[in-house]
Amino acid sequence: MKSIDHPYFGHLEAPSADETEVIWEGAASLGSSKVEAWLWAGPDSGLDVGELDAFATHLAHLPALDTAARAAIRENLRQDRYFIDHHADELDDAEVIRRLTREANGEAISADAFTAAMHPVRIGLWHLTGEAKARIVMDYTIDAETSDELLAVKMADDGTVASVDWES
Repeated sequence: MKSIDHPYFGHLEAPSADETEVIWEGAASLGSSKVEAWLWAGPDSGLDVGELDAFATHLAHLPALDTAARAAIRENLRQDRYFIDHHADELDDAEVIRRLTREANGEAISADAFTAAMHPVRIGLWHLTGEAKARIVMDYTIDAETSDELLAVKMADDGTVASVDWES
């Protein structure tokens, strides 16, 4: 089993099985909130110090990732309103939807307002050999208590957004 001691993540051990597993759980600060963070690794990940350092830097500077993720969410919702409309119809009793509806003043809830009301609930850091596309996944929700539906913003290790996907 491969292991490493990292200044940010502490003692890490790569999974010995043939499966990808969470090898670290923690939280990162975003304003006054904490966002759950998971570090995933595969058995052949090698536990690269440079990549772990980059992940630690991203977590320490989470507002920059959040800004990029929200810009991608906003653009996605401007192009396709279905996620907004679905939540407005299905969660019309949720306080956040009632507030957004009131603020829309008879108009449709805007992509800007909806994006601003969303919040990240989890960050996945993917330390996988041979995987170059989505190293960081930030999961956003409009209301975690009433909906398990997320927009997963998938980013390359440099913070560039690769995709925004509706997941549950």
